Amino acid sequence: MIIDHIRNAPLYYGVHDKFAACFEYLNNQEAGQLGPGTYELEGSELFLMIQSYRTRPEEEGFWEAHRSYIDIQVMLEGTERMGYAYAGQLATTEDHLDEKDYRVLAGKGDFVDVRPGSFVIFYPDDAHMPCMATASGSAPVKKAVFKIKLGRG
Repeated sequence: MIIDHIRNAPLYYGVHDKFAACFEYLNNQEAGQLGPGTYELEGSELFLMIQSYRTRPEEEGFWEAHRSYIDIQVMLEGTERMGYAYAGQLATTEDHLDEKDYRVLAGKGDFVDVRPGSFVIFYPDDAHMPCMATASGSAPVKKAVFKIKLGRG
């Protein structure tokens, strides 16, 4: 897992060849003006989901992890609490990897508040629990989620 501010994004361009494309797309678009939905940038290899919703209490959340995609989650508006944990230390309770590239996990992890202008990168070994309310309570948020396909199946 990586967490940082968007102004530092160029530091991570060398980590994966698609990272630059994601952050440059945000810089070249009025991401805040994009409506909720899915935007194909390179077909299934790289796409963007714009999501708007109200954060929810932790007891309504669940841990998830992927096999085929890296997530870059960029907060555009509002603050969201995100959980993170090593997926190998959690128990799989539902497996949807073949159909939808996610599995639901159970266990404990750590949490961080992600503010506007910040981003989090989750790799397949990084279980995450997004969409959680901060200590201030439920609030509306808008975020960009880039999905980068890995070269493994």
